[in-house]
Amino acid sequence: MISDHVSLAISATGVPALLLCEEQRRVIVLRLLERLGVNVFGRAPWDHPAAPLGMQKSDGWKLIPKYVGGRECLLFPEGAGSMWTFSNGSDLLRVLENCQAIEFYVADKDAGYLLCFNHHDFIVGWGEAAQWVANGLST
Repeated sequence: MISDHVSLAISATGVPALLLCEEQRRVIVLRLLERLGVNVFGRAPWDHPAAPLGMQKSDGWKLIPKYVGGRECLLFPEGAGSMWTFSNGSDLLRVLENCQAIEFYVADKDAGYLLCFNHHDFIVGWGEAAQWVANGLST
């Protein structure tokens, strides 16, 4: 299970990440739905007809932490059954480097953006991140 891979990577790296409780996750999921129109509880929101076009990039998972930069972010797998808070993109990258290849989502708590890196090596961005993806992922 993807959550297990993330938990193991967090433990192995010693990165300070906070696992959100169910109520906190629900608040974030509802915020993403209200502000960005994305149901992350559902299956493959990146494949929804209303989803923005993505960009295929095999190392795209490394670029998402660069987009996050020094800001706090959330990491979660498809279905948002688990959700972690990271202090910044560097901590996120350290964990992703220690995970098996996974499909994952990254967002901010305010639901200003949502990014997905899927199993087809596509990055899809909603909200503030949509333009970043459309511009070729340049930071």
